[in-house]
Amino acid sequence: MSENPEQAPDPKVLADNDETMRAVLTELGSMRSADAVQGHELYRYLKSPTVFEHTTSKGDVLAMKRISRRKHLTKGDMMHYAATHGVLAPRVRGVYEVLVRDLCLSRVMVIDRVPGMPLVDVWQNMTAADQAAVKDQLRVQLTRMRACAEPAIGRIGGKPTRNVYDGPLGKAFGPFADEEAFDSWCLARVRRIPLVRSIWKRLLASEREKRGGGGGDGDAGAGRFMLTHGDLTPRNIVVQGNVVRGIIDWELSGFFPEYAEYAFARMCHAHEEWWIPMLEELLPTCSKRRLGFTTLVEEGVTSGLQNVGTADPNHHSC
Repeated sequence: MSENPEQAPDPKVLADNDETMRAVLTELGSMRSADAVQGHELYRYLKSPTVFEHTTSKGDVLAMKRISRRKHLTKGDMMHYAATHGVLAPRVRGVYEVLVRDLCLSRVMVIDRVPGMPLVDVWQNMTAADQAAVKDQLRVQLTRMRACAEPAIGRIGGKPTRNVYDGPLGKAFGPFADEEAFDSWCLARVRRIPLVRSIWKRLLASEREKRGGGGGDGDAGAGRFMLTHGDLTPRNIVVQGNVVRGIIDWELSGFFPEYAEYAFARMCHAHEEWWIPMLEELLPTCSKRRLGFTTLVEEGVTSGLQNVGTADPNHHSC
């Protein structure tokens, strides 16, 4: 068993070198690479179990995720940052490269297991009072997240983040110095029709000017990119009764303009009907124009004139 000091995160940030973690790593080292995490299965992706619950001999309940060695370790940095800034993100115990029994390296992230059930599974059976209590707690969490800022679009320390438009399989992208640079990258996904890109370039400049988000000297939006989960859906919010216990799955997290949390959440095509109105209660929304552009970038289509439109004057433009 070995922990690679060159590729593992800063131990002062991510590692707990206590007796509990030494025992967990000892158990990991006795496994085959195909079984580098064991315990009660919590999540399966593409028919392969990737997240397990594990209870240590001391009774600590952990979630252990087998992750690709090609992936960036900054997801752990983001979760640690959120958890230490008042956000109910799982506490990261460590990200380890473990030499397992068949002499293969397997990378494992160890985090505290968040107790409870996904909000999506219990919301419809909650009383109105319990639903209101959950909303109030989520407002607090999202306010704390928006209070966290970085000077560039990306992750902690100006590092790249995951391409939110391509979902969990997306490659890294960024960092972007300002919103204009981010918009330029997004425009490049609108392929083959220069007229569409030209129209959107002017419209986006107008959007940034209205919001003060261009990123130039003296710009109100400069250096104010907010902590963004990137996949804020009820399946990633864990509750016990009417108490919010955690926000999980920070795979797509980063620092983005204020509109991004709402716009990215709207990209999911499998939302429950009740979630969209709830998003509008909990988050600053954005203009229909900006939302249409976000959808266009996600689709990467060859024509986007149907999404140009004009902003609804009664719709708050973030």
